[in-house]
Amino acid sequence: MKNRSTIAGVVLAGLATGAAAWYLFGTSNGKEVCNKLMSSVKDMSGSMKDMSSSVMDKAHDTISQLSDRVNGVSDRVMA
Repeated sequence: MKNRSTIAGVVLAGLATGAAAWYLFGTSNGKEVCNKLMSSVKDMSGSMKDMSSSVMDKAHDTISQLSDRVNGVSDRVMA
């Protein structure tokens, strides 16, 4: 009985996947949705690159400031 329910689940998942693929690639409305989705993904990718660059710059600045402070403290301790 368990095998039948597993098979039924796989068949239903396959049908749902096929229906989604048909909608996205087989209809003009679906192609429009797909194009909008791809455009959004590209925009988000660009935003993520900009954000990661900004975070890296801030991290570099913070590490430089911390290094300067540590060097200043060690200079005072050694003097």
